[in-house]
Amino acid sequence: MILAFLLSIILFLFFHPLYNNYTSLMSTSYAFLYDFWILYLSYTLCHQFLKITTHKKTIYSLTLCFIIGSLIPYKNHPFLHVSLPMVTIILSILLIAFIIKEKQKNEPFKAHLLNQWYFYGLSIIALSLIFFGQINGIVEILTLIFIFWMLSLLQR
Repeated sequence: MILAFLLSIILFLFFHPLYNNYTSLMSTSYAFLYDFWILYLSYTLCHQFLKITTHKKTIYSLTLCFIIGSLIPYKNHPFLHVSLPMVTIILSILLIAFIIKEKQKNEPFKAHLLNQWYFYGLSIIALSLIFFGQINGIVEILTLIFIFWMLSLLQR
């Protein structure tokens, strides 16, 4: 999980995160870094989700949709390239909320704390989207931090 996060930060060296998103790497000579990053990130997220839930088919479907959507060239199919990863990320965030809701049965105090952190994280992402007015590299990395952070909290 830490390696996937570090790779995400290192990729900032190859594009300007305020004005571009990770997709901009596809049109550079560093496209292989983007492909490697997508595959490793997908594997890591899938692995982390599988540690905390038994919904394996859902996790595998989300992972596959994320990989396909992210690796489809933006120039050829902009709608698929944007919509598939966005839908999978939204569904992943909703799945985290569902897992927190399931925890309320066994650990109500912990679920309450997780729920607070969940909404704090969503608020930060929403505010950054409003502030920047677009999905850029910073919004993408904040979303990744949020998902990784929530998954690590759920594993404890």
